[in-house]
This record gives sequence, C-alpha cells and structure tokens, in this order.
Amino acid sequence: MGKFFVPATARTPAGRVRETLDLAELRVANLRHSGPQALELLHLLDQAARGLGELEESGMDVRAEQARLETVQRQLERQQRRFLAEAGAALLKERATVQPDRAHPWWFLDEMAARQRQRQLRRLLTRGTVALLILAGGWLAYDRFIAPPPEIRHAYQHNLTGEALVEERDLQAALAEFAAAAALTPADPQPWLWQGVIHFEWNELDEAQAAFVTARALYGTDFDFLLDRSLAYLRLGDLDAASADVEQAITEAPQDGRAYFVRAGIAEGQGNYAMALADLEQAAELAHEAGDTELEATARAQWAMMVQLQVYPQITPTP
Repeated sequence: MGKFFVPATARTPAGRVRETLDLAELRVANLRHSGPQALELLHLLDQAARGLGELEESGMDVRAEQARLETVQRQLERQQRRFLAEAGAALLKERATVQPDRAHPWWFLDEMAARQRQRQLRRLLTRGTVALLILAGGWLAYDRFIAPPPEIRHAYQHNLTGEALVEERDLQAALAEFAAAAALTPADPQPWLWQGVIHFEWNELDEAQAAFVTARALYGTDFDFLLDRSLAYLRLGDLDAASADVEQAITEAPQDGRAYFVRAGIAEGQGNYAMALADLEQAAELAHEAGDTELEATARAQWAMMVQLQVYPQITPTP
C-alpha cells in the first residue's frame, strides 16, 4: 500500500463506496496544480473498485455506483496528459510500491500514453492513398465518385483489422488479415511487411525473408522500407529489431527527420530518455529545414511532454 491511501469515514460498506466515489469525482475535477498528490485519485479508484466488487458479491445492485466509477475513469483517461504532468516520476515509484493489478488500468496511464504516441507516429508516417482520400472529403462523395475498386477497400479494411489485432497481440489472427489484404492488393507493401514482421517474431525466418523481399520490391527506397519495418517492430515491442532497422535508415538518409523521430520512440521504450530527447530535437530541426510542419510540431510536442513528465528534468531545450 502506498503513502496516498485514503481512509473512509462512512459506516456502511455502500456508504464507504459512495464516499470514495465522491472524493474521486472531486479529485479528477481538480487535477491542475495537484502535483504528486494526484496519485491519491488512483488509490480512490482502487478503493471504489474493491468496494464495488464486495457489494456485488453480497447481492447488492451496484449499477449506479459502477457507472460513476467508469465515468471517473473516462475523465481521468481524457486528462491523462494533465495527470501525468502532475504526478511525474512519483507515479513510477508509487506503482512499484503498490504493485497494482493490471485490471486497474488507471495505474498504467503512462503506458497508455506511450501506445497512443506510437499510433500517432504510425499515422504520421503512413502514406496510404485510401486513408488520405477518406480524410479529404465526405464519405458519400468519396463512395459515389472517387472510391477505389471494392478489392482495394476490402484490403484496406483487412489492414486496419490486422493492425488492431497487433495492438491486442493476437498475431495469429492479424497474420490472417494481412494475408487476405495481400491477396487482394499484392502491389501494396504494407501487408507483406507485416507478414514478414510477424513471421520474424515467431522465428520463422524463411517465411519472414520471403515476405520482406516482396515488400522491399514494392517500396520506393530502402529508407522507406527500413523505416516502416522499424516502426512495425516498435509496435510489437521488439526494440532490438526496431533499433537495427532505424539505424540503417538513418545511414540511408541522415537528413530525414522521420528516422530520428522513430528512434526517439525506441529510445524512450529502452529507458534512454536523454537520447530520446536529443532525437526529438534533431527530428524537429530537420523537419523545420525540410518544411515538414506536421513532423516538426509533433516532435516538439513530444519533447515538451517528456520534459513535463519530469522523466529527464535536467534536459533543457537548445535555444
């Protein structure tokens, strides 16, 4: 139990749960300037969840209280950046002390934020024409006048489903989706790349190599192939493979800020925050020189977020 434990004063079990939820609702509404004391909210959520479980086992109808708990949790997730900025490094220390159950996701908001950053990175680097078309105009006009053939749309859906399954670590199902996409659009390198990465993770090296050869032939440059493969490895959590590819990508195109942005994500995953911050700064500078305002803004926002979280507070920005 951490030092932020909050004792309840109500006399009945139901009253204690409601009192805890009252406090949690108050805390989540007042995160700003709360500092490490924001961690009290996590203990309140633990207390509420534990109390609700006991009440439910006793046969009590707890739907109203459960809805309140879920509302507080959603509010906290929406304010995760504020919470992480306030809690800072104290979150890691408190989590190490408490050793919380993975069933309580509020203790792992930093990991949730990291996954969101990876998805943001993937969206930033994706060059998918179909996605751009869908985002560019209304679906009705797109569907009626400029939609690609059905096989391309079906392949796109298979790819989306496959990537969602990768996030859930259901690689067997993901592989089937990518294989279906490749069968429909064999000229698209992405499903071949993902098949190769999954086979590589399973140590099926011959299958992986065959898929990679096909994917590489469909990419315009070695740099694009290596960068996308590095990002795929990163999303799977294979930091060593991701690092090897991004280093080769930087050798291929040392002036492309995207590679430094990806390497920053890898360094963060490895706990090398000094390198992550340096790479984010390098990515922003190179993006500025190239006129890539989106990459520059994203890199600077990530840099500020990392410093704000006090992960590596002694780093100061280059003037």
